[in-house]
Amino acid sequence: MRKLLIILALLSLFSKPSFSQVEIAGGSPYSLFGIGDILYFTSQRTYGMGITGVSLLGNYVNNLNPATVTRINATTINLNFNYGFLKSKSSTSVNNVSNGDLLGINIGIPFDQSRGWVMTLGFNPYSDVNYNVGLNGNIGGQNYTQNYSGTGGLSRINVGMAYSFLNEINVGLEYNFSFGEIKNQNNIDFTNANYVDTKINTQTDFQKSFLKGGFVLELGKILRIISVRSLTMGFVFQSGLNLNSSESEIYSNSISNDTISLNEGQIEIPNTYGVGFSNTFNNRFTVSTDLLYQDWSNYRIYGEAVEGFQKSYRAGLGVEFLPSETNISFWGRNAYRIGAFYQTSYYKVNDQSINTLGFRAGINIPISRYNSLDFAANYSFRGETENGLVKDEFLNFTAGVNFGELWFIRPKDEDR
Repeated sequence: MRKLLIILALLSLFSKPSFSQVEIAGGSPYSLFGIGDILYFTSQRTYGMGITGVSLLGNYVNNLNPATVTRINATTINLNFNYGFLKSKSSTSVNNVSNGDLLGINIGIPFDQSRGWVMTLGFNPYSDVNYNVGLNGNIGGQNYTQNYSGTGGLSRINVGMAYSFLNEINVGLEYNFSFGEIKNQNNIDFTNANYVDTKINTQTDFQKSFLKGGFVLELGKILRIISVRSLTMGFVFQSGLNLNSSESEIYSNSISNDTISLNEGQIEIPNTYGVGFSNTFNNRFTVSTDLLYQDWSNYRIYGEAVEGFQKSYRAGLGVEFLPSETNISFWGRNAYRIGAFYQTSYYKVNDQSINTLGFRAGINIPISRYNSLDFAANYSFRGETENGLVKDEFLNFTAGVNFGELWFIRPKDEDR
């Protein structure tokens, strides 16, 4: 964005430009800020409930809080996929795009089920950049079109370990290695062939390690409260990412090409904190809620603060209806999920926070004792078309495949 403003400022040295129309060519313009859209997908179970699962124990792999996996009873391999539709609308144009991608691969390996000793491995996306904005303008009586686009984001590889003390206190620690790149391209094309068209490509590369730690307290058991026997409280902390970064730029036109190394140093992403509560009622349904907090006013690019960045919150509330113990039909043995979330952006545009409201639903279909399928749907929206802003509407469909197998189980004496 800074480079775009510099280019426009240089053009204005010759005459005052007039902008006739701004068009969204693809993706959401909001993903150009910072490191892009932060991805809060932690599992198919939590996605369908609209939460991140800070306190939700169970036989599933949660890639946010490493302490929630102590209930895994078999080695689980989980693959998640997404296909989504985005409608971005400004005061002058509407654009529709769709795409699909892999949401992550996660593995949970229980070493000792009685002690909740579980190891997790995973490869997961962390943020996503995907925008394409077009601008029509006039300078000195000459018409031009400008296209500003970006792709990329951050991914991470993680390995964690969880353990349960006294079957009431669950703790987990996870090591993450993050890496990625963001590519920006800025094209300026004049309709007059006597003017030189210009293309500027910028690439920023990142890499760094960070830690996550968390715990889940089974308060109902600790306090011996029968009415809320399944009540849990969870907490997660993710250390800040001081990403080692290098930035280079290529200027090209019909006359020459020039590559410039712009910056090299660190991009500082702030710490993340999360808290949540869950409880199962009458062995029929589970209610869970959680809150994530990140102070992006501490975000730094090569030591410099970014104006307009702010504190960000994400709150979710969800319900999971558990399989029936008596109804063994197809519909009776499935788990059903529903929930909603609200999220404040970590940036302001035109001095206005771009907030998101979303609604989710999902289903888990068991195939066998250790294998199952998950499906979920999301509808959410953010921003508005007033005050020069853009309104995004998202419709996403996700699918997960869970493979299970028994490892590290002692054979019975008669089987030896």
